[in-house]
Amino acid sequence: MIMKLTNVFAALAMVALAATACQNEPEAGLTPEQGAKVISVTPSFFSFNRATDTAFEEGDKIGLHIITDATYLNNALYTYTGGALSSATQNMWYKDEEQVADVVAYYPYSAQGAYTAEGYTFAVKNDQSVAGNYTASDLMIAHTTSKPTAEAVVLPFKHALSKIVVKVNNLSTATVENVYIANVYTSAVVDLKSGASTVEGELATIKGASIAAGEEQAWTMIVVPQKEATPKLVVTTSAGQFTFNITAATDLEAGKVASTTLTIDKELIPTDFTPEISDWEKNEDLEFNPSDENTPVDPEGGEGNDPIVPDVPAFVAEATDLGVVGSFEASAEWKNDVVLYTTPTEGLLVAKKVQMEAYDEFKIRTLGSWENTIVGATTVNYIQVNKYFTASDAEGAGNIFVEAAGTYDIYYNVNTKAIYLMTVGADITEATEQTTNGQEPPYEEPEVSENVLYLAPGVWSADGAWFAAYFFVDDNTNSWVKMTDEDTDGVFEVNIPVGFTEGAKVIFCRMDPAKTAVDWGSKWNQTADLTIGENNLYTISDWGGEKSPGAWSTK
Repeated sequence: MIMKLTNVFAALAMVALAATACQNEPEAGLTPEQGAKVISVTPSFFSFNRATDTAFEEGDKIGLHIITDATYLNNALYTYTGGALSSATQNMWYKDEEQVADVVAYYPYSAQGAYTAEGYTFAVKNDQSVAGNYTASDLMIAHTTSKPTAEAVVLPFKHALSKIVVKVNNLSTATVENVYIANVYTSAVVDLKSGASTVEGELATIKGASIAAGEEQAWTMIVVPQKEATPKLVVTTSAGQFTFNITAATDLEAGKVASTTLTIDKELIPTDFTPEISDWEKNEDLEFNPSDENTPVDPEGGEGNDPIVPDVPAFVAEATDLGVVGSFEASAEWKNDVVLYTTPTEGLLVAKKVQMEAYDEFKIRTLGSWENTIVGATTVNYIQVNKYFTASDAEGAGNIFVEAAGTYDIYYNVNTKAIYLMTVGADITEATEQTTNGQEPPYEEPEVSENVLYLAPGVWSADGAWFAAYFFVDDNTNSWVKMTDEDTDGVFEVNIPVGFTEGAKVIFCRMDPAKTAVDWGSKWNQTADLTIGENNLYTISDWGGEKSPGAWSTK
């Protein structure tokens, strides 16, 4: 593989390391007395370039420090909302209006980002090809000084890390799969005032993010500034893995882009290369760069080079760790999660264009897990189109049923627990609250055999409950049957459906008297999965936890 150095193009973003910094408590009596002016800040940029976006997006969070003789405001959370940075807490300036303070900010926010003179420890993500990891690696910092003021303090943000861009001109028959930067440090301690940094930790490998670069493939990675190591580029292809040595002693500096074009010929012979270094802020080749109306500026200042205060940028949705799982086709009978994505409204998530059949069931859960977040139905479990209801994350919350077939946008508000079932493209402000159940499906008694099972409900008999049995062999072979007590002896009976012979499973369920549907949405309590065998009477012995215990016998 022969590598040729061509004119470089610009890059994507940078990495950052998030770790905790311990705060030294200021000495007693040094904290200034609070005044009457509210602390207000606004961002500006030496260029519009951020990791994958321009400027700040709705919902982005920064940490703000105000430092006098001591740390007056430490790691206050400010969120970019409606085109401005705002805080849920009304932070006030100190009383001495002649006292000058250092105003320091950083992005992305970390709850462990308390200010210390020793610096802020930050780590970039190792796999920057994953959605969100690349942007989360772009540490940006701002430092200015100010007295207490009623005006918004302008925060001049700049990139604190270094970026690597690799453009691949592939002339071989092999398929280029991934590009990595190996033998680099991924963590550093950064002085938030000056931007100076010191690497720490161990050498590691970073997987690049794929970016658009005209007709050629390209990858970009964010790394902490460093000169201690000798990085190597590793390209994986369908023909094998190839390592490229950086021959020049290249320092990866803050705010700089090291970029190169690698030409892979048919012979696949790797050679050494020397990257081209350019200023991150002036790099204009990527599709996310400023528009014609917004020209990048010179960070050194000069006429016409004042920092630009951006307009509100377009929102870019990001995948979350929550999803919709259920009996609908895309979920493959409770096996696959349809991922929920962020929206411009903080805390509001959406899964778009989910196809449902009438009476399909679903819940919200942590992707691939029944161990963490699980959100389901309460008294409302049959949801109608363009309605919302308040769901529950309590243990035992029921399945949510869709009343009518259709393709829907499913919204979930993590703050209010509201779930919306919307026509595709409809605005949730059009939704009305649903406080009662929708139309439940008509119950059709399955064809049953003459074989009978019995349930002695014991403690389950309280509160007017009724009972049902769920028979199953697998996900596709199952049947509900309502139990009766025709001889009023307190023991309930059910005929086993045809096709569920000995060896099939049954779950006895205690059902909510306020509901009539014979399904999981009406369930209060249940047994474990029980195997149908020679015995025919199951007696409930206690309430138990998630599943009530009991024992088989013969009636």
